[in-house]
This record gives sequence, structure tokens and C-alpha cells, in this order.
Amino acid sequence: MDRLNNLNAVPTTHSIYYWLDGYWITDKEEAELMDSINAFGSLHQVAELPLGADVEVEVRRLLS
Repeated sequence: MDRLNNLNAVPTTHSIYYWLDGYWITDKEEAELMDSINAFGSLHQVAELPLGADVEVEVRRLLS
């Protein structure tokens, strides 16, 4: 029964992928592509944020 409850659970967070220059996206595959061509001079980092979070503010906080 727990498995069924987990399948119906509504996500409360999402992943963002960001670089040291402050650029961020939400698509993991695109982040990996950007890393493969060294688009930003660093490898991406991952943060799990609440759905309602201001991503710009959170990325600045993570980079400070």
C-alpha cells in the first residue's frame, strides 16, 4: 500500500542545475550537454528546491 501512496504523491520539490556564473536550468540532459561542451567553464551543480522557491534568489544564495 505504501508503494501506491508514493505513486500518487504530488512532488513538492524540483531539481535545478546551475553553474558558477549563475546560469541555471531545470533539464538534466541539457545540463549534461552544456558540461560536455564546457559551455560555462565549470561543471554544473544540482540543488533540490521547493516548487515555490525563487530560483534566482536561491542560486545567488548557493553561490555566495
